[in-house]
Amino acid sequence: MTNQAVRKPLGELLKEKGFIKDEHIAFAMQEQKITKEKIGEILERLCFVTEYEVMTTLAEQEGIPFTDADEAFPGEEVLKLFNKNFCLTNTFVPIGIEGQNIQVAAAFVSGDKLPQLISRHTGLSPTFFLAEKKKIINAINRLYYFVENPVEKLIENEINLLARDTEMARGMENLIKYVLHLAVKMRATDIHIRPMERSINISFRVDGVLTSVLSMPATLSRLIASLKMKADMDIAEQRLPQDGRFSATILNNGYDFRVSTIVSPQGENMVLRVLPMESAVMGMVQLGFFEEHIRLIEEMFNEPFGIILLTGPTGSGKSTTLYAGIRSLDLLEKNVVTVEEPIEYDIPLLRQTQVNEKAGYTFANAVRYFLRHDPDVILVGEIRDQETASTAVSASTTGHLVLSTLHTNSAIGAIPRLRDLGIRPFLIADSLIGVVSQRLVRKICNACRETYSPAPWEKKYLKDDTVTELQRGRGCELCNGSGYFGRTLVYELLSVDRDIAKLIDREADLSLIAEKANERGFVSIFDTTVAKVKQGVTTTEEAVRVLGHIRQV
Repeated sequence: MTNQAVRKPLGELLKEKGFIKDEHIAFAMQEQKITKEKIGEILERLCFVTEYEVMTTLAEQEGIPFTDADEAFPGEEVLKLFNKNFCLTNTFVPIGIEGQNIQVAAAFVSGDKLPQLISRHTGLSPTFFLAEKKKIINAINRLYYFVENPVEKLIENEINLLARDTEMARGMENLIKYVLHLAVKMRATDIHIRPMERSINISFRVDGVLTSVLSMPATLSRLIASLKMKADMDIAEQRLPQDGRFSATILNNGYDFRVSTIVSPQGENMVLRVLPMESAVMGMVQLGFFEEHIRLIEEMFNEPFGIILLTGPTGSGKSTTLYAGIRSLDLLEKNVVTVEEPIEYDIPLLRQTQVNEKAGYTFANAVRYFLRHDPDVILVGEIRDQETASTAVSASTTGHLVLSTLHTNSAIGAIPRLRDLGIRPFLIADSLIGVVSQRLVRKICNACRETYSPAPWEKKYLKDDTVTELQRGRGCELCNGSGYFGRTLVYELLSVDRDIAKLIDREADLSLIAEKANERGFVSIFDTTVAKVKQGVTTTEEAVRVLGHIRQV
């Protein structure tokens, strides 16, 4: 460990890394007089720094490795060395045993208290890793709950009981509870309930890929009716699509479930979108941007006026990237107002509002209201129609920085999309600062990664015959046999300089704009994906799944 006498304060290290400035510390000290919190807690709460940035900096300072507690997957015998309350009280989670050493992820390792506690408790010598406190607490709740409640077996038993209950006296509450817990355990973003001819299939979308989880008898179709009641939907209406929602607390975390049904010949098909009520704001590095590109993105976000667009398909993390970019702004000196649907991240220094169409508060109307609110930066959750596009571009040409998202397949594709929305070419040329287009690819599971020699088709796809080694996941219990765990960004960046703006103004063919962008060092999504394949972050198969094959080779 670093010598206490020469160790720099954590705030000084965060300043050296460019995460905070003296003004942020001064503001936090003002808050501290009222809230009595620790300075570090205030800096995190105000989103001046993320917990990830604090803990990775602390790990570097202490000379202790950093780990992601989300990937903690110790065996049952390791967990049973401690009880849940002991781990929660001391904020650590055991993650494995090697010989006479027990590996432990902890939020704090100062002094000898925790090492001695663990040694006395287990007779083993602890090896420490630092991890984010929130993730450690979530890991403890998750791991100990599922050891005591083997949810897959509970679902199987409940289905058998319901199948034998011919009089339908048994409710569906337990089955719903277990299915929702399994979805959280498997990190599902969507739950699909699909009636088949002789059964009902339940599938989860995990890391962007739909995975069949279980099937149950068709006689249990009342599961859909029970979920419709829970979501305040009309259970008598089985001819038309419906939407609803409900909330639930699972493993001490709140979740919002957005429910949608459509009618098929086999019956009502239902999808539940799983949305955590609390989401942590992430930094650019954590999202997966390369260091050399972060500077360019931050320069875009620090322009005084104009419009920046984030593009990509639904669920590709556009809003998350927008908030990461906003964190690069000096929020103490800028008035940032937002209109969102819904508000996904709570950042105290932003003035955040939510669309309310019943009250007439739309994206377009919000921008008009904002212009009377002395804004420096305006965030519009999504540009989806001509009115919103027109008001956003108008605001960007009158001295405001406007940030928004748009559905296109590429960065350059944002230009014709704005034209389609009725924005005149000279306005696009005058206002557009840059476009970030992104997708999400699955990351190789760290628990089962292996090296292999790439096949000839992979070298051809990567356009590199010199590649001799790549990595992939074998498949293990942690990743449910997929070989992947979690996702990261692949992206492309279009920075609109004077020459590209002239081409946009002249309504030049997109191929000419692409050619000029390439001359200016355009960062393509294919290039960033290939870089991540070569670095062992993802695989060639995953690149093909997300980007396609024909257009890249």
